[in-house]
Amino acid sequence: MNETITKDELPTSFGSFNPIGHMMVGLPDPAKAQALTEALRASGLPGEDLVNFTPRESVAKFEAMTENASDAEAFGYELRMQLRYLEHARRGWYFLLVKVQDGEGASRAAEIARSHGATLAVYYRMLVLQEMI
Repeated sequence: MNETITKDELPTSFGSFNPIGHMMVGLPDPAKAQALTEALRASGLPGEDLVNFTPRESVAKFEAMTENASDAEAFGYELRMQLRYLEHARRGWYFLLVKVQDGEGASRAAEIARSHGATLAVYYRMLVLQEMI
């Protein structure tokens, strides 16, 4: 399930964003988002394992997903997290989706993200969303 994801094909479960094997990182500043991307690449993550989203892209993606979420998902944490991303994107936040191999990789990526000013990082595991920051 740890496949490479593109902006055009974001994985969902019951209509909610659910990129298992990835971590979603949010930053309110475009320069910090770019610096984080460069730092993660320097740490050894290949470019195809990092997907950057501008606020406009995030709003469009998360609005569409929210509109298509199933009734079963209405009480799920995935949908609440998706709405949180949408709220931040509307305020101008940038997002970076990071492919990680495991919890240890997620912890390393979260530390790098924290050191670059990230205030939100969520690791999507098989049945659990884990807030890393």
